[in-house]
Amino acid sequence: MDMRYQAFCMAHRLFYEPVRNGVSEENGLLVGRTIPDGWHVSESSEWTMLIPVDARLRNQGWKLHVSACPDNAPAILDVVWDHCVSRRIPFKFVPSQAELVARNSKYADRGGSGKFVTVYPSDDEQLEQLVTDLRPALAGHEGPYILSDLRIGAGPLFVRYGGFARRFLRSADGEPVPAIEAPDGELVEDRRDPTFAPPAWARIPDFLAPDLAARNDDSIDFPFTVEQPLHFSNGGGIYKVIDRNGRTVVLREGRPHAGLDAVGRDAVTRVRREAEILELLAGLPCVPQLYDSFTCWEHEFLVQEFIEGRTFSKETVGRYPLIHPETSDEEIAEYTAWALATLQNIRDALDLLHERGVVFGDLHPHNVIVRPDGEVCFVDFEIASVDQDERVGLGAPGYMAPPEVTGFARDEYAMGCLRIAAFFPLNSILPLDDTKVGDVVRAIGTRFPVPPEFLDVMLRELTLPGRAGVRTTQRGATGPLLEDLDAGRDVIDPLSRSVADGILASATPDRLDRLFPGDIHVFLEDSLGLAWGAAGVLHALHVCGFDVPEAHVDWLSRAVDRVAADHPVGLFNGLHGVAYVLDELGRRERALAVLERVMAHPLDLVPTGLQGGMAGIGINMLHFADATGDSRFAALADDVTDRLADFARRPVPGGTTRLNGLVRGAAGRAMFFQRRYERDGNSDLLDLSRIQLERDLDACVDVPDGTLQLDEGFRVLPYLGTGSAGIALVLADHLRYERVPRFEEAIDPIRRAAEPEFVILPGLFNGRSGLIALLAHLRESGQRPAEVMDPIVRRLVSRLAWHALDVDGHVAFPGDGLLRISMDLSTGSAGVLLALRAARGGRLAVPGFAPMVPAAPAAVVAAV
Repeated sequence: MDMRYQAFCMAHRLFYEPVRNGVSEENGLLVGRTIPDGWHVSESSEWTMLIPVDARLRNQGWKLHVSACPDNAPAILDVVWDHCVSRRIPFKFVPSQAELVARNSKYADRGGSGKFVTVYPSDDEQLEQLVTDLRPALAGHEGPYILSDLRIGAGPLFVRYGGFARRFLRSADGEPVPAIEAPDGELVEDRRDPTFAPPAWARIPDFLAPDLAARNDDSIDFPFTVEQPLHFSNGGGIYKVIDRNGRTVVLREGRPHAGLDAVGRDAVTRVRREAEILELLAGLPCVPQLYDSFTCWEHEFLVQEFIEGRTFSKETVGRYPLIHPETSDEEIAEYTAWALATLQNIRDALDLLHERGVVFGDLHPHNVIVRPDGEVCFVDFEIASVDQDERVGLGAPGYMAPPEVTGFARDEYAMGCLRIAAFFPLNSILPLDDTKVGDVVRAIGTRFPVPPEFLDVMLRELTLPGRAGVRTTQRGATGPLLEDLDAGRDVIDPLSRSVADGILASATPDRLDRLFPGDIHVFLEDSLGLAWGAAGVLHALHVCGFDVPEAHVDWLSRAVDRVAADHPVGLFNGLHGVAYVLDELGRRERALAVLERVMAHPLDLVPTGLQGGMAGIGINMLHFADATGDSRFAALADDVTDRLADFARRPVPGGTTRLNGLVRGAAGRAMFFQRRYERDGNSDLLDLSRIQLERDLDACVDVPDGTLQLDEGFRVLPYLGTGSAGIALVLADHLRYERVPRFEEAIDPIRRAAEPEFVILPGLFNGRSGLIALLAHLRESGQRPAEVMDPIVRRLVSRLAWHALDVDGHVAFPGDGLLRISMDLSTGSAGVLLALRAARGGRLAVPGFAPMVPAAPAAVVAAV
């Protein structure tokens, strides 16, 4: 899971919100500070920036970073603020202590962690003066080490060479990446890796020589050879190493002031805690032996026994039967027997910890190793405790009891969640709807041959102290509807009504930052467009036949004027999508005004794909060219066609690409070429579509269960936006015009990949709804007969009940990450609504996904 999602869970119980929205205005670090005359203040999702109105940042160079801990951040900001303001030097800072905790938390981005203030000197001479002045002024202040930087002395000052201004180059995948200029004038990638690695041509100022020498000093005796990194977090790494005696051991690292938990403890504190707990548990077969602990480079290290085996997480994923298109009762029974036996071993091991008075505190599938003989061993005791009243500030989402729960009850709750995860890994959604526990437990009892007492134990473990107990029979207002859905009855119409009502009830037109709750990308990238923003939600409501309040359309129309000049412009992640939906909802004049703005955006800075790039922009230009007859739109569509044709014909460096599939890869470009072919009939466009689809098929692999899925290297994906389903959707349309044996042969194995009983997410681009949409598309396009597809579509629709939540009497769905509810098109309820419409009959009603002309060419020709 993308660890960024956890930071967006801190401010609200039901919806993803930025940490800043949970910080009262009086607790921000800007409070009490007077903005000096002649300075401009701006805010982004992560920073508050101050710059003199007459200043202009240079393109690139050495920048100064200042790290801080939450408790000393105000004092450090005082020093840097006064210094920079008096010298008119631009700077930016993290605007609150709560956001600084999130930036330095255990699973924060390692490349950006620790950075509290960034200062932009005008040249190296000013940088040297900054360091000379700030070094004594900040003496005694501590902060986390910034992994991407060179540290100045032993304090909180660091430097890094990189871009000041926003410049980009196009990668081999067609995506814009941050860039800096090499001495020969060529743009090269400005890498943000968690290690100090300036470009070879970037001269390191002479005054930094002592600090560089200190960094490169290899005189410290480190008695281990790293064989393999096992895991990285912001708190440090876990490594499989070989010691001087040739013994394979595990080395656990704790970085000072980094990897913070919710109560402010850093990784060093937790590593030391783990050493104490391991000594207390010494001799237990379910606990690794502690060999040593030591401090090196200011970091704390533990040397532990290496446990042979695989995590419980990997074991369950490798064995789980319901992710395959066809599963026999025998396979389900075999898995059930293994899971029950392993869970009992885990329960027995947990009891051994409790007998010694230890609360594990962090029980989840990644912290349980299943040995080759089936016995289990726990790892990661950094938040374990002997204090029954201690409240924890860290844990795995989906396994953490509410913060008021302490002691052994925390482990009991986590054990119940672990039981659920072994059969239906939906435990992350339980805190979003009290009635969901009973639904999931009943589903386990219905689908797997588990004994009744297993379900009773699970419910007992999930019953929190001081509460009446888990509601296993009570249901919310949506209970009867979801019962009918789960039973396979045709409830698409009332279900759609309930989902639409829930979407409308969640609207917040009084807010300026977003209209509907959605994915974290609402705050990181775009709150207006089709994928995550208001436009996508309003589009889904409209095409599914529900009234769209004029006030919501007004909000979308006005919001365009509030976004920054560099706001994304794509069809799905930006303003082209806004223009499309405003036009669709009867606001053509406003839509054309939005297009006037985005048409000035240079295509050189745009990706090539469908979501945020030229393929989506081209589809939108074709739409407006036909709708208005304006030749400018047709001309821009021509420009997009030429650029994408040139890109499509280029060989891919190394033969592979990182970005594949419909929303960001070649299939999205193929979709544009098809829409253009349908309009113009130029066979060259069909050739380009074929080339792009072949490129994405080259990235797919045959899976042993007979499916064809997109290979990401460490996993395979069947999904609409990021997997093989999206490729098949475009393949099916290509086959309307041209017979390609390879494409025909790919349809069935991809279709099978879209038919598993269990899918981890419910959404359109990365979940079950997208698979439903593909199957409906194959039916409607004539690729597969309705009598074959209808029962499969009905079965997948019924399984939406497993994710469905009751929120204030309406049905809603969790978004990506399963940690909060989303209403958007890409990840949430609006996308489910579109899938239900497609299941009822018709194609997926998403801009660009259906042919632009109703009639196919007269003849289907064979590809040469």
